[in-house]
Amino acid sequence: MPTLYFFRSPISMYKPSYLHRPGAEPLFALTLGQLAQKAAEEWGEKEALVSVYEEQHYTFREVLEEADRLAAGLLQLGLKPGDRLGIWGPNSSDWYISRVAAARAGLIAVQIDPAYQPPELLHALVKVEAKALICAEQFKCSSCYETVQALIPELNKSAEGGTEITSSKLPALKTLIVMSNKQYRGAYRLKDIISSASTEYIKEVNQLQTLIQPDDGCTIQFSSGTTGNPKAVLQSHHAMVNVSYFFTKNLEFDTMDGRFCVVTQFCHGVGTYFGIICSLQFGYTVILPSPIFDAKKSLEAIIRERCTHLIATPSLYVDLINTSQDLNLKVTTLQVAAYAGAPCSQQLALQIK
Repeated sequence: MPTLYFFRSPISMYKPSYLHRPGAEPLFALTLGQLAQKAAEEWGEKEALVSVYEEQHYTFREVLEEADRLAAGLLQLGLKPGDRLGIWGPNSSDWYISRVAAARAGLIAVQIDPAYQPPELLHALVKVEAKALICAEQFKCSSCYETVQALIPELNKSAEGGTEITSSKLPALKTLIVMSNKQYRGAYRLKDIISSASTEYIKEVNQLQTLIQPDDGCTIQFSSGTTGNPKAVLQSHHAMVNVSYFFTKNLEFDTMDGRFCVVTQFCHGVGTYFGIICSLQFGYTVILPSPIFDAKKSLEAIIRERCTHLIATPSLYVDLINTSQDLNLKVTTLQVAAYAGAPCSQQLALQIK
């Protein structure tokens, strides 16, 4: 067995962060922001993201350019590398761009489940001391802004448009941004943050790429909360870039020019890795059928966009199979169907095949 090496000082009181063992491929010393730039350089005009329900298309070059404008706009608002930026909403092109922009600005993206109710949202934002929150306009039938407004009644005294927030419940939170065309009290519109980015701050974003380190915090995700309040887990750029690479290689998802249908939420692990980071690693196209899972829309997107890959939970596969039979929808382009989140019975695996 190869020798194991621990990267730490002999006098360190801390447990080792890395376990090193020789292998066929070394680990990458890259940040997520550098990975996005590398993808833009390698696959510039290739489709990176297709949001079917929004009728939005982004190439890898456009993803980087839009993310850098948003990153610059966030820096203009006073955010600094290391600050926590909450992203709260269902799958969308804005969510995707916000995730990449956070990495480019050196911010730690706090990925919040769109189904959170006010007490859960309050816990998450307080726990990580979020300085800014980007939220969707709505989730299902609920207004995300009204949920935030319930936590920050001070917004009622604000004028329409963006301003610095003062909140007794959320003292760290200073900025609210909404993914919307509508103006809300005390909130910036995401589109305005992107369009207002100055050349000076875009230049600063590019300069930051050599200063942000692979060991820096990249993402905070929350546990399910089964045994209590959801626990915040910090992941580094190093961990996310390398896990996504070897995850994709080991499943042999890197061997073909893929079009990946994403039906799980970006805020969860599978959605983040499979739906964003692996795409930047290997240049495949991400297809978003709908903001939340909808079996009919997912099947229609798979057929229309000629998707080659799909990953879902077993329960979602049951819905997809039943809906395809009910509507007589024939899926012919899928080459890989992977599952995660729960065990899959042999009977279901055969039905998927």
